[in-house]
This record gives sequence, structure tokens and C-alpha cells, in this order.
Amino acid sequence: MATTKSTKRHTSKAERQQARERAQERAQAALLRLGEGVREVYQSERWESWLQSLSKFYDYSLGNTILIAMQMPTATHVASFRSWKRDFNRYVRKGERGIEILVPMLIKDRDEETDEERRRLVGFRVGHVFDVSQTDGEPLPTLVDEVAGGVERYAAVMEAVRSVSAYPVELVGDLPEGTKGYFRRGELIAIREGMGEGQTVKTALHELAHSRLHDGDPEGMPDRAMREVQAESVAYAVSAALGLDTSGYSFGYVASWAVGKTDEEMRECLQVVRDAAKAMVEDLQAAMAA
Repeated sequence: MATTKSTKRHTSKAERQQARERAQERAQAALLRLGEGVREVYQSERWESWLQSLSKFYDYSLGNTILIAMQMPTATHVASFRSWKRDFNRYVRKGERGIEILVPMLIKDRDEETDEERRRLVGFRVGHVFDVSQTDGEPLPTLVDEVAGGVERYAAVMEAVRSVSAYPVELVGDLPEGTKGYFRRGELIAIREGMGEGQTVKTALHELAHSRLHDGDPEGMPDRAMREVQAESVAYAVSAALGLDTSGYSFGYVASWAVGKTDEEMRECLQVVRDAAKAMVEDLQAAMAA
């Protein structure tokens, strides 16, 4: 009888090791596919449509960007009341409170030396913009598709995410439109309540990646674009390890944030992602096996 028990334990350990190896192989294969998938997004008509829409949004100064983030941290696309109607056929909902920004006040005069007409800054006034979550109307072009379908062992996966997270993971019902989740440094991970299993797991992995990679001193972190590329790439790889295909969401998401990044930056990013994905897969598997 002792021999039989020993054999069962040995077989069980071997099977667990094989499962870990297969999961890591799926994660690494997904990362190899990621670069190809992003390039395909750049070559698509969908990309052109998205860029045309993006070009209509005003490029705000650093000061105004900070003001917007302070008043509405979840803001993604902001425009004036008039611009939403004129450029996007969307309308600000009644009762929505505008986000205050500083609008430059310019006057026309003439250069005394060249006699050419010019615009001169004489000060600033307070203006207001609104986030897309405060508007209704025609949808904006998007590069991502919701992650559809169920997830095998969904409850176990979500419990594992909570187990390995350094912060509480909460399902929240009142997130702004378009916000699927967020990581608040030092506090919690919030996930929109009511999404499908696939989208919920993918979002949880994305925010878990943020909490692991971007929880230190902001001074030493990469810029926001690279943080989003890293988090979504990790989520994509770990999702693949769990048997969940998020390419329809992840390729477009990564493409939109990777614009302008150099080859060297992306190579460095890939190494960070590989290491983070490997560690997260191992931790989640251990939690699910416990």
C-alpha cells in the first residue's frame, strides 16, 4: 500500500510539472505572436479610422493634462461641449460637470519689424472640457473587441488573482463609461462589475500586472504609454497560459499605446513582460493548486 501511495504522489507531481510547462509554453508563444498581431493592426483600415478620430482631439499642454487627471483620473478622451457635437456627433449629458482647464487668450497684433500679423499670448481663462464617459451619441472608432466567452474554472482563476494580489481586488458597479478597471497605487484593484467572464479575467490580469510592475516610485517608472503596453502584454500572455484568447482586444490596445516607441524601447519592454508573465503564471498556478 505504501508503494501505491508513493506512486500516486509521484504521478501527481509529474502531471503538475507538465501542466506548468505547458502553461509557460503557451504564454511565451503568445508573446511571439503579439508583435505580429500589433503590426497587423497598424496595416488595417480600422487603424486608419481610429487615427482619423484621434486627430480631432486637441493636444493638451502638460499643465492641462495634469489638471484633467486631478479632476477625473479615469478620463480617456476629452473635448469641449461644442467639439463633441461638431466633430463626433456626441452630446454632453444634462447635468454633467465640466473639467476645468486653462485656455490661452491670444490677441492679434503686428510685428513692428516685419509688419506681419501675429498672435500674442496675453493670459489665460478657465474653460471646460468633458470626458467621453459624460457623453452619448455615435460610438467612437475602437481598436479593441470585448473578450467574449466563458473561462474554464472562472471562479478559481478569480480567487487565485485575489490570492496573489498585494491589494484587494474588488468588483465595482459605478465605474465611468469605457473604464473596465483600474489599479489605485497603495489601495486596491477595481474591476467593472457585470462584464463577461473573459473580459473580467483579462481586465483583472491587466490591473494585477500594473500592481506588480508599477507600484513603486513614479519618478523611476516608464511613461504611461509604456506602462499600458507592459500591463496589456502581460495580461495577454497570462490569459493565453490560462487558455483564454484575448488577441482581439490586446493587439489593438497595445498598438494604440505603442505608437512612437523605438525598437530598443520595445525590446526592453518585451524582456520585462516575459519575466513578469512567467512569474504571474507560476503564482496563479500555485494558488489554484493549493
